[in-house]
Amino acid sequence: MSSVDHANDLLVITCASGKQASALLPCIVKQWRRLRLVCHSPASEERLRKEYPEAEVIRTDLGLPREPERILKDAAVIYHVEPPFAHRQAVMGFNMIDAARKVAKEGTFKHFVYASVLNTQLRKMIHHDQRLQVEEYLMESELNYTILQSTHFMFLFPVAPMLAQENPVYEANWNPNVPFSFLALSDLGEVGAKVLNEREKHYAAQYPLVSDGPLNYHQICGMVSQEIGKQIQLKQKTYEESVQGFLMRLFGSLDVDAESIDAVERILLYYNRHGLIGSSNVCEWILGRKPTTWLDWMRQEIAQIKQQHQ
Repeated sequence: MSSVDHANDLLVITCASGKQASALLPCIVKQWRRLRLVCHSPASEERLRKEYPEAEVIRTDLGLPREPERILKDAAVIYHVEPPFAHRQAVMGFNMIDAARKVAKEGTFKHFVYASVLNTQLRKMIHHDQRLQVEEYLMESELNYTILQSTHFMFLFPVAPMLAQENPVYEANWNPNVPFSFLALSDLGEVGAKVLNEREKHYAAQYPLVSDGPLNYHQICGMVSQEIGKQIQLKQKTYEESVQGFLMRLFGSLDVDAESIDAVERILLYYNRHGLIGSSNVCEWILGRKPTTWLDWMRQEIAQIKQQHQ
């Protein structure tokens, strides 16, 4: 794999304690000597400082309009992940792009990698529509950019509870007959590392990222049932139960702003009817191998869980 020299380049990663960045960091920490990791909570700050003592860690609120300039001071590259379903998500992206343009004029900035979502054209979902606006703004910014469009993540399926329960029950948030495409975090981390390390090869690229699928949740529960030797009972939550569960998982509360509630409600309505489908061809091309299948990911998860309990 061809690589650029990162000796003097500062790489900024936002939402650095989240799932996406946690998959990326182990793949790039040896190549990038200068890291600035941006997070939101004190707990995340503490964990990042412990795990990456050589990195600079900044705790801030990405929604504050002046923070992007501070975050990107002297930076060469940003891997920009936005908080999921955050209020004014598009504005966060616009502000970060504007800050990158300012740094680029000063001569240090080289590459903006934007963590987006698969099929941003599906504008009935608010968070897709907002990401679409950010993608357009980035394309017109005259910055060197790469857009990574992730689909439904495999880790969202709760393998551990299925193993722990004597009579496991999976409660689907939407119609279990509707198919989805899936992405393994390990594949995303590897793709992100290649994009950062190879840089110019990926300028002006949009990559829809899918590891496996389409699969519906009847098929998934069937695969897990066979592997764990227990029949999983599949139930579908009511729409109201799904909305409340999503809000609690994302925000830890039902007392959130109306825009975030709207975003959750619309994604659940859309998934219930249409799912989210894409092709694994691009992911395979970037990785230079077959992407991780759902069955392989599940077996890895089961093996790790069992090892932890030995």
